[in-house]
Amino acid sequence: MSNLKNIFVILGVVSIFALHPSLNKNGSPISYLQYLVYGNSLDVSCCNSININDIQIKWVCETQTALCNDLIVFEKGIQVNDIPFEKGQQQLLVFYKGNKIGELDQNKITSKQAHQYQINILSNNNSLFFNGEIIGPASYTSPARTIAYLGSL
Repeated sequence: MSNLKNIFVILGVVSIFALHPSLNKNGSPISYLQYLVYGNSLDVSCCNSININDIQIKWVCETQTALCNDLIVFEKGIQVNDIPFEKGQQQLLVFYKGNKIGELDQNKITSKQAHQYQINILSNNNSLFFNGEIIGPASYTSPARTIAYLGSL
């Protein structure tokens, strides 16, 4: 009984280390394991002066035959669809009150990759500040953008 307990403890510790995000490298077996365990995650943050219900995020890809091309993944303050696991060139397009304010580009060489998508939107004096990052094997950091916004935030 003690040996069985030790085996489970060792497997648990090894699993924790194997699933650490820093090991999510391109094409490795651990990357595939993380894809199965974690999937894609989306984190949208904004300041209090921005109504999160006015933010919409669409996922688009170059593969026109993809069933999920031009898919709304975030709307009215909640994630409404998962970010697809497609291979190839793709983008997350971020809209505020119907106006495009930013994008995250990605080129995935395989579909079985887990990523964390982080989007930050701030405001100051009727200007919006957008930045975003994709963490994972096909990572990307968007250049910070300032968008003059003439409407009310």
